[in-house]
Amino acid sequence: QEGDGMYKLIGGVTAGVFMTFVSAQAGMITDTVYQNAYVGWLGSHSYSHDITDNGFVPGSDLAVSGDISIQIKNGDWYDLIVFTIESFDGDTGGVTFGSSFSNSLEVEALAALNEDGTLGVTVTSLSGAFKVGKSVLNVVTEAVPEPGTLALLGLGLAGLGAARRRKSA
Repeated sequence: QEGDGMYKLIGGVTAGVFMTFVSAQAGMITDTVYQNAYVGWLGSHSYSHDITDNGFVPGSDLAVSGDISIQIKNGDWYDLIVFTIESFDGDTGGVTFGSSFSNSLEVEALAALNEDGTLGVTVTSLSGAFKVGKSVLNVVTEAVPEPGTLALLGLGLAGLGAARRRKSA
């Protein structure tokens, strides 16, 4: 009857809003760098994780959380090891004494991944010698809603407003 069209319009807009936010699918990307790099006293080893190899598209996908773990082989208790993730600022990196490293990705590391899909890592020895082994990066991603989807949502909301104005007039 008289209000049925309005209820259908409200239902359609509600479904559109719901689908816009549900369609941004979450995924998990795991990138593994296999290495056996020797690091001597005051030496360092640098490498990168590249999640674009695993289907991540900067600008279309968004890295929202994750973690990194780096294996240290033949480390002794007195080996002071600095792990720099992107830059030396304490954001995601850290320090261990001869052991492997694991940490959550923080703001700057996630920003670097979202910028170009890569994450730079440097492992530095301040004392002692060891080998850098396998490095595993796990990243939770979400799809960024397409501009067309957002435009449809805007048109639906504008139509809802126009229908409401017409009914009250």
